[in-house]
Amino acid sequence: MHARIRRHTGPVRGSALEPRAARAIHEYFETHVTNLERATRLEEKAERLEEDGIPSESVRNRAQRARREVVAGLAALRASFIETVGERGGARAFDRMARERYPGFAPYRPSDGPP
Repeated sequence: MHARIRRHTGPVRGSALEPRAARAIHEYFETHVTNLERATRLEEKAERLEEDGIPSESVRNRAQRARREVVAGLAALRASFIETVGERGGARAFDRMARERYPGFAPYRPSDGPP
């Protein structure tokens, strides 16, 4: 008696895409680590200045621009990932992994409900 092996030929399930999404996000941030560090550093500086009672609009603006650059990069990576693996599971897997790995920078997407 031989066991039958069933091969799944349909779209890849979302949970199977999570490791791919995590790897893509990791590789992206390995390449763009300076953007992430800059955004984090500027946000921390802006918060520190505000806590010390000397808020700086200039520092806050630079922090917001740096954050938008990181979020825009993630959004572009998300679009590319979804195009590669398919809309249905790709969006959910990417969004879940982005929120898990980089919660402060993951753009909100309705694929998994509110953050």
